[in-house]
Amino acid sequence: MQEHREIEPQKPWLVIICVYFGRWPAWMNFFVESCKWNPEVHWRIYTDCGEPENRADNITFIPVSFADYAANARERLNIAFEPANPFKLCDLRPAFGVLHESEIAAYPFYGHGDIDVIYGNIEKFYGALRDDYDVMSTHPERASGHFLVIRNTPALRRAYELIPSYAEVLADPHQTGIEESGYTPVLRNVVGDRALFVERYSTVLSTRGWHDGTLEYPSHWTWRAGRLTNNRDGEREFLYLHFMRWQASHWINDPPLPGEAAWVGREIIHLDWRRGAAEGFQISAHGFTPAP
Repeated sequence: MQEHREIEPQKPWLVIICVYFGRWPAWMNFFVESCKWNPEVHWRIYTDCGEPENRADNITFIPVSFADYAANARERLNIAFEPANPFKLCDLRPAFGVLHESEIAAYPFYGHGDIDVIYGNIEKFYGALRDDYDVMSTHPERASGHFLVIRNTPALRRAYELIPSYAEVLADPHQTGIEESGYTPVLRNVVGDRALFVERYSTVLSTRGWHDGTLEYPSHWTWRAGRLTNNRDGEREFLYLHFMRWQASHWINDPPLPGEAAWVGREIIHLDWRRGAAEGFQISAHGFTPAP
């Protein structure tokens, strides 16, 4: 049995908006467990998937259909918006501050994130930075789509209005990536030197390389009692693991790196999530396995 640090009730300073439609991925209960250990953060997940088996007090699941969510965006933002599939909803992320204005009103910061991640200790990385920065990204050159933190101010909520031709981009039924490419210069211009764009080394098998300058990524990551470490960096903790390149084939490198799309078409859950919650778990190209 692992040693647990106590999860103390906190008043969240950050709310993360997630939108997911279809069917929960196999790792969803593990994602929930990693969120649970971050009581300073609240997640609001808009979905038609129902609630997963694992529950956390700091996650609210809002039942809504894909069609109704898109219709609400059309009405709230006064835009033409007919998304071909749920991936297109990523293009709405710059406008989440207005689209979800009433839901985020009580939080000093808001943001957006993906669910193909396992979180470490968010407060350890961002808690002391809140007074000094208005935007915090986990990549140095762009707003990170998989986890972005924004101060909840009128100027930043409406910063999307400064993205050139944003309405035309939203009218395109297919995802464009505007939430990173087009949003980045706008955020930098609005907040100036109060933007923190720092590589957090969250995404394995990226062409950007590991923090030592090589492409030798950690092969095994361990989550235990809210701490996220790996087999290359000893006790060094990481903000989160983004396993996009293990779980999907959309973004494979050319030539592919060993392990890319390793989970596609394979069974990846090799332990009950309750055991993982109690004892920790490991994430690798083999999927989710018991912690060593």
